[in-house]
Amino acid sequence: MGLKEFDLHGKTAIVTGGSRGIGKGISLALAEAGADIVVAARSREAVEQAADEIHGLGRRSLPVPTDVTRADQIDIMVEKSMKEFGKIDILVNNAGRSAPKPLVPLGYKTIYSELVPGFDSVLTEEEWNEQIRMNLTAAFLVTRAVGPHMIKQKKGKIINITSNQAVKPFLYHIPYGSAKAGLNMFTKGLALEWARFNINVNAIGSGLANTELGKMYVENEKLKESTLRAIPLRRFTEAREIGLLTVYLASEASDNVTGQIIYCDGGLVIT
Repeated sequence: MGLKEFDLHGKTAIVTGGSRGIGKGISLALAEAGADIVVAARSREAVEQAADEIHGLGRRSLPVPTDVTRADQIDIMVEKSMKEFGKIDILVNNAGRSAPKPLVPLGYKTIYSELVPGFDSVLTEEEWNEQIRMNLTAAFLVTRAVGPHMIKQKKGKIINITSNQAVKPFLYHIPYGSAKAGLNMFTKGLALEWARFNINVNAIGSGLANTELGKMYVENEKLKESTLRAIPLRRFTEAREIGLLTVYLASEASDNVTGQIIYCDGGLVIT
C-alpha cells in the first residue's frame, strides 16, 4: 500500500519544458503519482509525444506548444489548462537552457573551443539576455499567469528547477549562474509573499544531468572525467531523480516546506 501523502490523484500540474530531458522525467513521475499533466514546450511534436507517454500511464495530458518567454503564449496555455482541467494545483518551472561561453575572448583555447560554436567570440548582449529570459524571466511570466488561480483556490505547489550553479560558480557559465541565482531568490521571496494563501514555493537545484542537454559532458571522455572527478558521488544526475523529488514537493508530504532550495547533484554543491 502506498503512502497516501504522496498520492497526486485528482491534481493537475503544468510542467514547462516538460517534453524532454529533466522536464520529461518530471512529467512522467508526476503522472505515475496520479497527476494529470499539461506539457508546455516549444516543439509541437515533442509535447504531443510526451502527452502520449503520459496517456500510456493512465493519466490525462494536455500538450500545449508554448514559448515560455512570451506572455501572450503563456496566457493562452494557462487558459487552455483551466478550460481542460478547471484548476491548476502544481506548477513546475523547468524550462531553461545553458551554453558555456566566457564574457570576452580569453586568448587561449579550451576543450570548449572545439565543442561549442562561437565559444571564442565575445558574449553578446543578445546571448546574455537570452539566458536571463529562459532561466529566470520565463519562470516569472508563467508564475504570474498561474498565480491568480492558485490564490483564488487558496492552495498550490510551485517548484522551480534551478541549479547548483546558482551558488557555485562554474567556468564559462556566468549568465546561466546569474539567472539561476536570481531564480533562487525569486523562489524565497515568492514563498514569503504567497504563504498566507497556502501556496508552497520551493526549488530543486539539479546537478549536471544525463540528458540531451548534458550530452557533451557525458559523451566527451575528457569532459566526463573532469566533471565526475569534481562530484563527491562520482555520478551524473538522472532526470527521474529530479522527478521523484518533484513528486515530494508537489504532494501533501511537503505541506510544511516552503522557501527551500533542495539540491540533487551528487554533493557537488558542498565542495
